[in-house]
Amino acid sequence: MQGVTYDSYGKESYGEVLGNTNKGSSYWVSPEGQKFTLTWAADEAGFQPKGDHLPVPPVHEYELPVAPVHEYELPVAPALPYTRTGLGF
Repeated sequence: MQGVTYDSYGKESYGEVLGNTNKGSSYWVSPEGQKFTLTWAADEAGFQPKGDHLPVPPVHEYELPVAPVHEYELPVAPALPYTRTGLGF
């Protein structure tokens, strides 16, 4: 494969990918005889599994609400004179 290098442990490194990247796949057969295949990638974006048996998040067809922004200044407590007290003062 072009652009792939291997370190002393045999791990693949891709030239266009920065940081640590790992990819792989696995499969298993259920007791009913159905084959499940899982492919995955792990990189700076996190662990990303893919498989036909995995649930898919719902697609939002609406815009999510945004909290309103208030344009005012918060009150600041007045500064009080500071006097040191205690042992040695």
